[in-house]
Amino acid sequence: MQEKLLSNLNGIRREMLRILGEVSSLTHSPIAIEDAIDDVWHPKCDVYHTDTDWVVVVELAGVNKDEINISATAEFLRINGTRILHKENVQATYHSMEIDTGRFDRRIFFPDLSLDKENPKVELRDGILRIAFPILARVERIIPIQ
Repeated sequence: MQEKLLSNLNGIRREMLRILGEVSSLTHSPIAIEDAIDDVWHPKCDVYHTDTDWVVVVELAGVNKDEINISATAEFLRINGTRILHKENVQATYHSMEIDTGRFDRRIFFPDLSLDKENPKVELRDGILRIAFPILARVERIIPIQ
C-alpha cells in the first residue's frame, strides 16, 4: 500500500514538472527542471576559479569515498555515486525526511579556460568534496606583419 502511494505521488510530481516545463518554454524564462525529473538527487556545489585553479566544491555529507565516482569528458566533470543513511528493512515512522539518499549525479560543465584536466587535486574532508583543476598559462604568440 505504501509503495503504491509513493509511486502515485512520484507520478504526480513528474506530471507537474512536465507541465511546468511546457509553461517555462512558452514564457521563454527557462527553469532548470531536467534534474528534478530523473530518479537521482543532485548534490549542491560551488564552482569558482582563482588565479591558479578552477574549483568545484560538492556537499556530500555521509558519503564514503568508495561510493563516489568522478569522471570527465572534454565538456564536463561528472560526480556520481550513492548515499545510504538508513538501513533497509527497518520499520520506522518518519516525522520528517529532508536528507536526500540513494543514487546521486551531478554534471558541471567546464569553463572557457585552459585547464589541466589530467591532474586535478581531489580531496574529501568532513563530507565536502573539493576538486581543483590547475589553470594552464595561456600562450600568446606573436604574429609578424608581412
